[in-house]
Amino acid sequence: MKLMKTFKNRRSGVFYPWGILVIIWCVSVASRYLFNGLVYGLDFGIYQPDGIWYSLRTLQWLGYSGQESAAQIISWYSTNSAKGSNFTQSDIFPVPPEVWGLVAPRILYSFFSIPFVLVLGIKGMLVIPALSLLVLMVVSVLIGKTSGNLHIGFGLAMLFSTSPTILRWSISNTTDSLLLGLFSIVAVYLYKLIHDPKILWVLLLLVTLTNFTRFSFPMWVAISLVLFLKKLKVAALAIAIVNLITSIPVFYYQPEQAFLPLQQNQNLFTKLLTFPKSFIKIGFYEFAEIAVLDRLLLFFLIIAIIGALARFREVDSLYFLSIFLAVWALGAINGNIGVNFRYQLPVIPFGCLPFMAGLAYLREWYVRSALNIIGKKT
Repeated sequence: MKLMKTFKNRRSGVFYPWGILVIIWCVSVASRYLFNGLVYGLDFGIYQPDGIWYSLRTLQWLGYSGQESAAQIISWYSTNSAKGSNFTQSDIFPVPPEVWGLVAPRILYSFFSIPFVLVLGIKGMLVIPALSLLVLMVVSVLIGKTSGNLHIGFGLAMLFSTSPTILRWSISNTTDSLLLGLFSIVAVYLYKLIHDPKILWVLLLLVTLTNFTRFSFPMWVAISLVLFLKKLKVAALAIAIVNLITSIPVFYYQPEQAFLPLQQNQNLFTKLLTFPKSFIKIGFYEFAEIAVLDRLLLFFLIIAIIGALARFREVDSLYFLSIFLAVWALGAINGNIGVNFRYQLPVIPFGCLPFMAGLAYLREWYVRSALNIIGKKT
């Protein structure tokens, strides 16, 4: 606590770590920008293959033709992507139907990136992801402050800024970072909803924004169920309706291909039978991968799970556990293994409060155990 008091504004008497937080964020972004590439054969580059399609859309919205946009992307990727450029203009434009079915509803990232690409070119696609990381860090501090654990919230912000997994996806030209930033905001407003019903309008906007960033239907189903259990039935119903409506474009463009796409030759019934196996496999590989690549994130998740299970009936625990299952299911729907927690990122801000509770629970358990040992010896 003494260290925290050194960051106090003497004029206002209010603690403000924001300057330090922004400096650490800048260092994290700069280090990621300067040092990226292949790690153990994995693509830790900042220009991902998926980013091609979002860059293409942004350039077209800025007035470039499809051919001009594709030529710019090929030129840029040839010297700036981790694996170089091994595609032609015809591979990018016209957009292949199977790709268009996935990216067509994801308009928000490209839209938000327009002013930055206008000024910076294709590297401007990294601005929204970088700002999303800052949002996550700020939210972790805010959650710590409102729960009386400011120092832990600040520590979590530091953890997130050094996590190889979070940095891999939050500083790259994909939609994952923006989705993480938006769900960080969702976490803050969900906690406020119990005390202020007017917050529902903000949440309905966030439902729309997240679903037009990336497929978020399972996460909002989980949130609706928790709200229903907590007797907030109007909020649960409103979110469920808006979630269904804003998910229609995803269901319309590619309802079957998006479900276990690696098994394209199988019919829907066979895929449904295969889904439980995919669910188990995804869970194993995701945890195994972060155990190898990112033990700090693994520590955060384990403590958060302990905290959530120790106080299962609390609303923050229900949010965390239900959304954890939802993002796990989302990864199983995709079916790709070893994607380094990419589809599970939205659960991270919801783990902040359970993590703090988990630390308190373990501390109390340790004290009780120590006292019991002392008591037996005496």
